[in-house]
Amino acid sequence: MKNLIIKKISKVLAVFSLIIATSCMDEWTEMNINPNQPSVVPASSIFGAGLTIVAGQLFGERIGIYYTGTWSGQLAAIGAGDYEFRVDINNGQWDNLYRAMAYFEDARKTALKEGNQNLAAVSLIMKAYTAHQVSDMWGDIPYSEAFLLGESGILNPVFDSHQKVYTKILSELEEAASILNPASGALGVGDFMFAGDIAKWRKFANSIRLRVAMRMSLVEPQAAAQVLNQILGSPTNFPVFESNADNAYLRWPGIATNNLEPWRSRLGAPTNKVDQYRTNHDLISRLIELDDPRLPVYADQNLNGFYNGYRMGIGQTGFPLNNFNNVSHIGNRFGYDDRGFSPFMHAAQVWFIKAESYERGLVSGGNAEDAYNNGITTSLLENGIPQSEIDNYLQVAGVAWGSGSTSNLEKIRLQNWISLYKQSVEAWAEVRRTDVPQLVNVSNDYASNHNRPPFRMAYPANEIAFNESFPNNVVQVDIFYGQQIWWDTRTGVY
Repeated sequence: MKNLIIKKISKVLAVFSLIIATSCMDEWTEMNINPNQPSVVPASSIFGAGLTIVAGQLFGERIGIYYTGTWSGQLAAIGAGDYEFRVDINNGQWDNLYRAMAYFEDARKTALKEGNQNLAAVSLIMKAYTAHQVSDMWGDIPYSEAFLLGESGILNPVFDSHQKVYTKILSELEEAASILNPASGALGVGDFMFAGDIAKWRKFANSIRLRVAMRMSLVEPQAAAQVLNQILGSPTNFPVFESNADNAYLRWPGIATNNLEPWRSRLGAPTNKVDQYRTNHDLISRLIELDDPRLPVYADQNLNGFYNGYRMGIGQTGFPLNNFNNVSHIGNRFGYDDRGFSPFMHAAQVWFIKAESYERGLVSGGNAEDAYNNGITTSLLENGIPQSEIDNYLQVAGVAWGSGSTSNLEKIRLQNWISLYKQSVEAWAEVRRTDVPQLVNVSNDYASNHNRPPFRMAYPANEIAFNESFPNNVVQVDIFYGQQIWWDTRTGVY
């Protein structure tokens, strides 16, 4: 038995290493294919390649730390704290994420040819998940006509509206969850997320649907409520994440340079923290204010013995507390673990979605306070906080239900944002949806023109130049600020 386990692990790591070696995380490179040596790649290996590409891109250096990490109010870069647009990087981000979706679609079709319904279903789940993240960053994107070059000859796929993308991915996720069945095929070595656990993939699909529905709930409340009620009203038919054992985390092998967790790969060794990427004042100040026990997990004390995040705003480069000695580094669990994790979604967010659904009356019959407390407890447990400290934290003014000067709804949204540390795209989306917390500390170069961080990613130059279906009505403001996307209903923001 021991030898079998070792062989299985070795096989997984071998496939993992091969996939990493042939996929660039932050800058896209074409793969050379020799037509004289054709090969058939198993669907599971294609699926695994897609997973690692998405993990490396969404939870890597540029998107995960620098761009959306800064725009979410959770991270920042000393000496480069101003926003930045680089053509090559922006092209690469878009290309990598679309390459991952193409892999998932290819894995789905290949799995169907192999007679593996489960692998086809999880491939559809991951394609929909990636489309959700991409559309939340850019807004309108090619989706319904994407990946159809081979079968339909579509070279210039149309840009679907953000709303249409949401409608399609909700349908795809529901379809995929209904297909999943333990008797319908093993997922193989490429499932680096749940190691073939079909029940967890089903929970993941339903949990993403909750996330998508809540994201659209301020602009399409009836459609959102329909999805939320379907899932939360029938937990047997639509199971969702409940505990940290369900979390959709890809954990890295950490056995070679190419297999290190992406933040660790950039930030360096925990014994020599000198990197410019640090924590943001908007996050650190709120953790301090609430006496949050996650503070020493999320961040380190600075060289002067206290916690301090980088402050955005006019004059930020000359502000004394913004220098290398005074800004707190990212904590070891999140940034300096060889075998760290890329967090696609966690159970705490599901509890906060439940809490907001109940508190706003989108779903009846649930207890918002209990769901809120479960969300906090789940997040703190994940970060190694003992139950005694959790019990104390739930009584802190400003945290305890009904306490302090903020509404319970604002408490739900703030705690959700805090729990999303390292899920930067998601944290950025939540502050754009709710304005909680209100991020008014705009980077120096833009502070005189804007009162919030950017609203969306800038479309890549390659897509503008080469896709003849690129819409001509796109408005780019200050390179990447753009217009508010579909579900961003805030007023008075610019």
